[in-house]
Amino acid sequence: MKPTPYYQKDNITLICADARSVLPALVDKSIALLWTDPPYNVGKDYGGWNDAMPDAEYLTFCAEWIAQAKRITKEQAVYVPTKYITEYWAMLGKAKQIILSWSPEGAYRSNFVNQFASILTTAVPKQRTKDVWHNFQRQGLGYFFRENDYGHPGYTSEDITRKVISSFTVPGDSVLDCFAGTGTSAVCAKQLGRKFLGIEINEDYLKIAIERLRQGVLL
Repeated sequence: MKPTPYYQKDNITLICADARSVLPALVDKSIALLWTDPPYNVGKDYGGWNDAMPDAEYLTFCAEWIAQAKRITKEQAVYVPTKYITEYWAMLGKAKQIILSWSPEGAYRSNFVNQFASILTTAVPKQRTKDVWHNFQRQGLGYFFRENDYGHPGYTSEDITRKVISSFTVPGDSVLDCFAGTGTSAVCAKQLGRKFLGIEINEDYLKIAIERLRQGVLL
């Protein structure tokens, strides 16, 4: 069954649903790029979503949506949780790692100071693109974080999103985000002249996304 849009305007479509119920209805290789930042299974409060599954259940969930997303999109880029990076790599297949590094000291666990995160991508850059992106905006930078996260506990920055979309697509291409959240990918895609399909299970987040699209708000 073809999913019903929650919002559709200017080549931007948002659907309010569990991605696993929408993806099977989409056509093979119909979208240029998957760009998404999935839930990390670390106990964050997404408003109705269980982010504290047993590992096996979480990885089964990931295998379901990744298999469908790979079928639908020509190339993929995923902001992956460090804890499960090996499993994500296996599910995505042959992928390139992009390191997101930062100068401020991040989380401190077992005498390790966290100063990097990873994007895995199967996409070929459309322009010269380094595999280390340093000091991009992201949650966790504390005083140095300058974007509005709209109350989303897993907010992905406009800074990173804009870099991904501009690096791996060209104007007119289409982008899929299975976990669209408060709409950063949607707004960036619109401003960069890309088509966009976003799926988000939380209606409150989609309302924020729509308001951002109406106002053209990124930060």
